[in-house]
Amino acid sequence: MLNWARKNGVIPDEIPWTDPVAGMRLKVPRSKRRPWEPEELSVLFGSPIYTQGARPKGGKGEAAYWLPLLALYSGARLNELAPICVNDVKRDASSGFHFLTVIEDEEEGRSLKTETSVRAVPIHPELVRIGFIEFVEHARRSGGPTARLFPKLQQGSKGGFGEAFSKWFGRYKRALGIDNEKSVFHSFRHGFKDALRAAGVNEGVNDALTGHSGGNTVARG
Repeated sequence: MLNWARKNGVIPDEIPWTDPVAGMRLKVPRSKRRPWEPEELSVLFGSPIYTQGARPKGGKGEAAYWLPLLALYSGARLNELAPICVNDVKRDASSGFHFLTVIEDEEEGRSLKTETSVRAVPIHPELVRIGFIEFVEHARRSGGPTARLFPKLQQGSKGGFGEAFSKWFGRYKRALGIDNEKSVFHSFRHGFKDALRAAGVNEGVNDALTGHSGGNTVARG
């Protein structure tokens, strides 16, 4: 609260400032979520959705196929990916690379966790190779630039578009024999951050891609 007051001018800039509660912050509990194990990913992406074209009713059409892949290769949160529209997928004219914009739009029921969550994330070449851009263009032809990519996902009681999908995904992965409680949809995000570190990407870029503020101890963990 004190830091917010300082940042927003409630405490004037000309007043000498030292944080009176420095060092008193309570420890944040470590997240129980962990990156997916390689063998778990093999089971998931070797399941009928990816090998036989299955589209379970609870998976809401193409969301069942694309949302885990998008999370795996972007590190984005489920409720950031679930409401994305055709317009959110753009192409950089100078480089030719496609990227995904993560935005906030209160009128459309799209809210983000923090200010730093607004960002642009390059679309991984593997997603391009397996047809994500063609999928987006098909949605553009069918519904125009504002069409949602996953229109079967509806806003839940808490305001997010991924609430029902999250419950279905948990049931689906358990039905595949993946019963590790620490391997959940959000685990894709943890795996993405770990993959960036393993590739030598510096923490500033890591934070920019995942929408974490610099020095975030939770993100570092």
